[in-house]
Amino acid sequence: MKTPLLEDETVIPEVILRYWNLPVTHLSFIPVGDSAYSYRIETQLAPYYLKIVDQRTSVGRRTGTQMEFSLPFQHFIAQQRLPGFTAPLPQHTTSKTLYAVHGPLLFALYTFIAGETLADAYPLPDDLIVRIGQAIGALHGVQIPHTLRQRSPQDSLTVAFDDALLADLASLELVSSTENVYLQRLRELVWPRREQIRAFLAHAHEYAQKAQRVESSSVACHGDPWGGNIILTPNGRLVLLDWESSVIAPPERDAFIYAGYAGGDFAAFDAGYRAFHNEPVRWNPALLAYYAYRLQLRNLAHWLHNLLHETLDSAQCENDLEMLGFHCLDRFEGVERTAVELSRILPPV
Repeated sequence: MKTPLLEDETVIPEVILRYWNLPVTHLSFIPVGDSAYSYRIETQLAPYYLKIVDQRTSVGRRTGTQMEFSLPFQHFIAQQRLPGFTAPLPQHTTSKTLYAVHGPLLFALYTFIAGETLADAYPLPDDLIVRIGQAIGALHGVQIPHTLRQRSPQDSLTVAFDDALLADLASLELVSSTENVYLQRLRELVWPRREQIRAFLAHAHEYAQKAQRVESSSVACHGDPWGGNIILTPNGRLVLLDWESSVIAPPERDAFIYAGYAGGDFAAFDAGYRAFHNEPVRWNPALLAYYAYRLQLRNLAHWLHNLLHETLDSAQCENDLEMLGFHCLDRFEGVERTAVELSRILPPV
């Protein structure tokens, strides 16, 4: 979130003391992310990273549900001491849970990892992409406990939000010049591209159908390992953040990020990934394409819903409009070009 929690922030030290028995000496808001409020929490023992999820919003309710799996999964991964990367460790409350609920707000506390994310480091150099491939390869080789695996969300090859997306898209036609300025700007940005969006959605379904014809393995995936969710620490270690999208899924779920859609070199990622797999890796180009299409559609659906249905301040409105224009709609053509290219260069599965 781009602005601090709307409620009085004095509730934060009270919750941290009550549920984690940690007296807070200072807190600092961190303006990142789209699904949670982020804070650095200072205590006499150590600094911590705090996420606050507002479950009054649709994205907050969805994130809270995802954390039922992602928090214990991240806790398990952080304790494995895997080669090539680590993860912030979620902190147990005094009652041994990994989160606390105070009214409509869900609180999760983590070890604080110093360093900058790779969000502004694009295009990533090949040697760094190799290291990311190694980290994802190590993650995909982890065998998680059966009880935890059973709690994983289902990664079905469907765009579950497409009906809502199409309904919100159609509603833009009714936005008039008397509406607030952000709705007018939203209509100007999205409505002229409605046919392109519908065609993009149709292509996503086509790639899903192609992918379903081939049996796929399932591994433990981070779900969103782009540069903004990776810290390169001062000592050179990779840290994977934001595990709320984690899921048991085909390995392409993590790999597609580096298949050229964001300017990455898939050959470099593949070389790093293969270091942790004795058997040849056969990537399914239809799955890589499908996940790339779905990411942009999910982002479009999220920001469109936010601007149409949620109560946002001006800073968040400006952010969501910018994200729609420069981190979603402007990527459609690149996704389609790369999907065709991958189908050409990757051997059929």
